[in-house]
Amino acid sequence: MTQGYAHFSPELQCLAALKQARANFFADVVAAAERQAAADGLPELSREDRKILRSDGVAQVAEFFFALGESGASTPDDLKDLLRRHNTDMRAMLNDCVKGYTRFGLSAARLKQALFTEHQIDLIVHESAHGPITFDQRSIGKILTQVMSFESCRTVLVLLARSGLLIRRDFRSMVLISSNGRLEDLYKKHLTFILDHIHAMERAS
Repeated sequence: MTQGYAHFSPELQCLAALKQARANFFADVVAAAERQAAADGLPELSREDRKILRSDGVAQVAEFFFALGESGASTPDDLKDLLRRHNTDMRAMLNDCVKGYTRFGLSAARLKQALFTEHQIDLIVHESAHGPITFDQRSIGKILTQVMSFESCRTVLVLLARSGLLIRRDFRSMVLISSNGRLEDLYKKHLTFILDHIHAMERAS
C-alpha cells in the first residue's frame, strides 16, 4: 500500500490506510458472521444484517471492548471508577444543556437515561467479579449513548452475539453481555494495519 501511494502526501497516505483498515475490519466482521451462521446451520446473512455489521455502531462496540481490555480495567475498583467517570461526563453534559439539548443535539432526557445508579454499578461489578467483565445489555447502551441510541445499540449487540463475536445470555430479568475476545482481535488487527502503514512510511522517508 505504501508503494502505491508513495507519491502522495503523508496525510493522504494516512487517510488511505485508515480507509483500507476500516474496510478490512468490516469485511472480517462479516466473514466471521458468515462462518458462524454456517456452523450453526442458520440462513445466510440478510442484506439488513450485512448493513448493520458494516455500520459505525459495530465499530463503536468493538472499540469499547478493545479499549476496556487494553486499559486493564479488571478489578472491581477499576470498573467502578470507569462507570463513575461516565456519570461525571454525563452530568457535565447535562449542566451544559440549553433548552433541553447539548450543543451536539443530545437531549437531556437521553443523558439522564445514560446515568448509572450505585445499585446498577454494584450489579455490574458483581457480575464481573469471577470472570470476564459483564454488562447488562442496557448498560452498554448507556455507555455508548453519545454515538448511538439505545435501540440501535441493542440491535448491534444482538447481531454480534448471533455472529459469535460477543456472548449474550439471559439472567433473570436481564440480558447480560460479555466478550469472548473475537471482536477485539478484529479491531486490534485493523489498528495494527494502520500502525504498520505508518511505520512503513517512516522507513521510506
